[in-house]
Amino acid sequence: MAVQAGVDPTGGSVAAIRRVVLGALGVLLFILIWKVAASSDWVARGTVPDPFLVPEAALEEWSSNRLVPAILSSLVHYVWGLALGTVLGLSIGVLAGTQLWFDDLHRYLARILRPIPPLAWVVFAIAWFHVSHAGAAFVISIGVFWVNYFATYSAVRNVDPRYHELATAFGQTSYLVRSWKVTLPAASPGMLAGARTGVGQAWMTLIAAELLGVPGMGQEMNSAAGVGAYEAVVVYMLAISAVYALTDIFFGRLEGRILRWTPS
Repeated sequence: MAVQAGVDPTGGSVAAIRRVVLGALGVLLFILIWKVAASSDWVARGTVPDPFLVPEAALEEWSSNRLVPAILSSLVHYVWGLALGTVLGLSIGVLAGTQLWFDDLHRYLARILRPIPPLAWVVFAIAWFHVSHAGAAFVISIGVFWVNYFATYSAVRNVDPRYHELATAFGQTSYLVRSWKVTLPAASPGMLAGARTGVGQAWMTLIAAELLGVPGMGQEMNSAAGVGAYEAVVVYMLAISAVYALTDIFFGRLEGRILRWTPS
């Protein structure tokens, strides 16, 4: 097969190698700055962990059987909170975006509740569910709900009205049918973008909730910080990053399958 004139067939691979090299260089520079900060008096000595001691701390957390149970415990309330917040956010967002009466009914309530941060609900989570997975899932679901709600509401409201006019012209007058065949497909890119953002939002809320005593990575971080084991704190920070990366990759693949009909 002839190569098109003026096109470098190796250009894509060279660009990919360049991105990898520069990305690795950025990480190395960050570790260097981190090492210098740990060895200097920029901050209180001993409060910046030595990056070269983090692998040893990771091995210690693993061998002491703390790391894996903490990850699994966090995943329990993470999954439940993410699922609850996503389902409710998508559902209510669609209803508010398609039904004017419901949008008017809850308009002021949404404006009252939205500015309240999820962690402000921790007091009630403890009162209602005590220090438990259910309480942490409740707090997580609130943060995830608002991300999905507003993304879905905006996506639905921005659907081209001509799609509905065309569906009506072909006899699709039922609200449920038009929602399923017109609204949801047209709004799905924006809805899934919000859901993917919620995947990360759930982790940020989860760790803060766990600092109050719910078993998981946040609790282990708090315990390690209490005895000055800051290398162990970094281990759990990196564990959060790794688990989030895996969940984001999974969701990205799922999003790609659902939106395979859209132009690439």
